Amino acid sequence: MRVFVAEKPSLGRAIAAVLPGPQERHKTHILSGEGNVVVWCAGHLLAQCMPEDYNPAHEKWALKHLPIVPDDWRLKLAPKARELYNTIKRYAKQATVIVHAGDPDREGQWVVDAVLEQIGIGNTPVKRVLISDLNPPAVRKALRTMPDNAQYRGLRDAAVGRARADWLYGLNLTRLYTLKGRSAGLSGVLSVGRVQTPVLGLVVRRDREIADFQAHPFYAVEASVTADGTEFTAQWRPGERAEPYLDPDGRVIDRAYAQSVATALTGQPGQVIAYVRKPEKIPPPLPFSLPELQKLAAKLKGLSPRRTLDLAQSLYEKHQLLTYPRSDCPYLPQDHHAEASEVREAIARTLGLDHHLAPLTDAVDLTRHGRCWNDSKVTAHHAIIPTTRALSAASLSPDEHFIYSLVAHRYLLQFLSPRELQKTVVDIVVPTSVGDERLQAKQALEIEAGWYAWRHALAVVDAADKATDEPVEEDGAPLPTLKPGQRIEVVEAHLQEKMTSPPKPFTEAMLLDAMTGVARFVEDPLIRKVLRETDGLGTPATQATILETLFKRDYLEKQRKTVVSTDLGKALIDALPEFVTLPDMTALWELNLNQIVEGDETLAHFMSSIQGHVEGLVEEGAGGLVIPAALKGNRTPPRKTTRKRTSGKGAKTATTHPCTREGCNGQLRRIKGKHGFFWGCSNYREGCRETRKDSRGKPARASAKA
Repeated sequence: MRVFVAEKPSLGRAIAAVLPGPQERHKTHILSGEGNVVVWCAGHLLAQCMPEDYNPAHEKWALKHLPIVPDDWRLKLAPKARELYNTIKRYAKQATVIVHAGDPDREGQWVVDAVLEQIGIGNTPVKRVLISDLNPPAVRKALRTMPDNAQYRGLRDAAVGRARADWLYGLNLTRLYTLKGRSAGLSGVLSVGRVQTPVLGLVVRRDREIADFQAHPFYAVEASVTADGTEFTAQWRPGERAEPYLDPDGRVIDRAYAQSVATALTGQPGQVIAYVRKPEKIPPPLPFSLPELQKLAAKLKGLSPRRTLDLAQSLYEKHQLLTYPRSDCPYLPQDHHAEASEVREAIARTLGLDHHLAPLTDAVDLTRHGRCWNDSKVTAHHAIIPTTRALSAASLSPDEHFIYSLVAHRYLLQFLSPRELQKTVVDIVVPTSVGDERLQAKQALEIEAGWYAWRHALAVVDAADKATDEPVEEDGAPLPTLKPGQRIEVVEAHLQEKMTSPPKPFTEAMLLDAMTGVARFVEDPLIRKVLRETDGLGTPATQATILETLFKRDYLEKQRKTVVSTDLGKALIDALPEFVTLPDMTALWELNLNQIVEGDETLAHFMSSIQGHVEGLVEEGAGGLVIPAALKGNRTPPRKTTRKRTSGKGAKTATTHPCTREGCNGQLRRIKGKHGFFWGCSNYREGCRETRKDSRGKPARASAKA
């Protein structure tokens, strides 16, 4: 008997659909022909045991118990998971071959491995299948190549290492700082997490930079230059003599000095010292990774990262219109190019003839083979793209349709020609009474729009703006053709006064970008180099949850489109040692976890280093912890819910409450399940997976996550 263990029911059903018949479907599994059985998990069936599971005395928080370090790490069955677990156990015990069908990432590897290890499968061989597209052709192709699961031990160990390190760090430090805080007047919990706390620190520091910012003027000099009867504009580039008059960002802050330069330049002859004119081709932006999709959805429609992930997950699992969404990779396997015609047709049928992308589906050249198809750059999973499946647009919610349109548009751009620019740079030296001054003229002219003509400004970030330092002119007179040594004359030079501007407050899109590119917020050059090669703060699959947690704990809040720290969030960062609030440590963890995946580090050595670090922190005893007055006696207030009452005599409270998931306008409804009542969102079919336990007829508050 061959038993497939899928991570989710949707993946299990997709596998069963391509197995030989006849098929017998059950609630927890599917029996297929030729001795095949498909069973599934529902995400993590097993959860980390808590401190009190190891020792009942640990249920009460006490400094004398710290650090809490399990001698033998254990997992426990998650609530409501027993039926699925027992089904997997029953068939795994009968199997001659087990096929691990977890999602193709670290967490997916561990979800299934953990269940198999808990069951104890002895010497039964285990194969691995990696499926990132639920359409039948893709699933059949994946089933033709099933290596031994042992090859992915590093992936499993990395997931285990991250979970255990988070447990050691988050639980011990949260208890340590909370207990120390209570002795200093704190009545709430000081929650510490290896990712969430540095993310909060980023926002707090940005908010304070803005609050403390004082604008000051700076000055530039612009010159009108003639050469062979043609006039153009050039900018003064300050040299060594200007250094005493510059701010740390290289801007001239002395008006008198800048004016003296403008006066000295006016009417002076000079000569060209360098002239470069060259074409540049800008390829279309790569297909979406999850962070890029979340950033653009937040920018264009204000969707929270969690909402975008839920929508993409629904399009993947429920509708099977997108490939696996929890990807950090923007590249595609070479063999995906062969499916371009089918994908294009699926896009056209799903979006319909009236959609603004309809003309683009006809304009693409499917013979183009751009930079996105690159096997060497595809990691555990490839970019998010449409599948070959088509559905009526009417079967999608408006937000699902929006996300699908974004992904489809980005995919279609891969089959258009590059944008072509003509870039010119002219360097000029002008002798003056006080010494030589340098001028520079730069220009970028658009020669051929290519994919950029189809950018539909509301659907793609302007990659050209990122690729060029100067504004791009779509039409206009080009700079004259010059050569080194050619004479010019400065007709006039005039002073320009400008004002410095404060840093921009974070938006959710900017915060996601900061989490991914956190290296630019680190001062140490060695750590910065390491961070550029890692995922940053969190992973694409967890970043949305991290932000959601900070909002739920009232550490962050939204003010229109911006994200700012609350007084509680600022007070928390002030109460913690600085290193806990910086991204350095967590990003280095990610480097070590990637080394585990590659086989260059072991789980045991990694955990030993984490344990030693936590033990050192506990030994220091949160020395120097100061609880600001704003935090003393502060408890996070419960979120208010709007109660609706029925009309008439003896009106009663209605059994719905507003869903608190960002971007969702649904209602939480009380539902009777097999194991009792719980609360679920009315927008479940539109992708919202918000659920709450029942607490005396009301939805329980969202549980805190470390």
